[in-house]
Amino acid sequence: FKNVKSEIINGSSQNSKILNISVEEKPTGEIMAGAGIGTSGSSFMLGVKENNFLGKGISLDSNLNLSSESVKGLFKIENRNYKNSDKSLFFTLDASETDRLTNSGYKFNRTGFDIGTSFEYYDDFYLKLGSSNYYERIETDNTASARQQSQEGDYIDLFINLRGTYDKRNQKFQTSDGFISSYSVELPYISDTYSLINRYKYKYFTELYENNISSFSLSLRSAHSLKNEDIKLSERLRIPSSLLRGFEFGKVGPKDGDDFVGGNYMASVNFSSTLPQVLENSQNTDFLIFLDVANLWGVDYDSSLDDNEIRSSIGVALDWYSPVGPMNFSIAQPLTKSENDVTETFRFNLGTTF
Repeated sequence: FKNVKSEIINGSSQNSKILNISVEEKPTGEIMAGAGIGTSGSSFMLGVKENNFLGKGISLDSNLNLSSESVKGLFKIENRNYKNSDKSLFFTLDASETDRLTNSGYKFNRTGFDIGTSFEYYDDFYLKLGSSNYYERIETDNTASARQQSQEGDYIDLFINLRGTYDKRNQKFQTSDGFISSYSVELPYISDTYSLINRYKYKYFTELYENNISSFSLSLRSAHSLKNEDIKLSERLRIPSSLLRGFEFGKVGPKDGDDFVGGNYMASVNFSSTLPQVLENSQNTDFLIFLDVANLWGVDYDSSLDDNEIRSSIGVALDWYSPVGPMNFSIAQPLTKSENDVTETFRFNLGTTF
């Protein structure tokens, strides 16, 4: 609440009092706009959010994200304490388009909705259960490979989503101790390809010495068809840029002609450690060293394209919470790579809201 006032006055009898309480709610809505620029391209975000719709604790969230190759729109409604049960109910409607016609000869549009619930099942253990239902259209041009062109068409996919998270971090923002472990699976029950998608993430935080924050993380992902068919272009895995510095995003792993086609399996191990002695008088700056190790492999439609090589890099990074938004700089030196990989020594990102 923004303001709460109370007043005690005499009642109708000698032994009674009347308590008057005046409550003024603080604004619960937000209008957001954001922009990002970096070596991998630029992005823009616009959003509107209401955290207490009709005074019933219901949150409404809508946003639009634009980047160099994709457009994503989302609307979400969530009751975070449905009928005082400490369980959240949510419904999400989203639509997106990813255009890779110029570089890879294909693009895909995806429209659908998610519905489900999330709650704390046990101390610090959270469950999320739901269903995602999507219509997808894939388009190709004559620069796409024959296998990519064969996937052109319309698809309908219905999944059951399960996720379990065990969270023992001391705090969610600027964590310095504890760990978080999360596993999720998308189980298809109506689908053209019946792609099963698994994800596991683990991250551990500790303090090796005074004012130091070190972290170790493990990430595993897989995507394959239960019908032994080829998974869709949009379902093929790529290594997130945050998990493999020193390499250009999307330009690592199996290659079909001139196109990096992603893989069926992805794994990464990451270590980072801050150096508080560097810029020790700055409260908004973290200087750190890192080691990234990752791999992307598996091409279900042509095993001869598989590129099972370990990628790794070492480097330094600077995170600065500047007046214009968070900025990140990194300099990385690849240690091991495949001959087809495209490396990237320097990376810069800026994100802000206004």
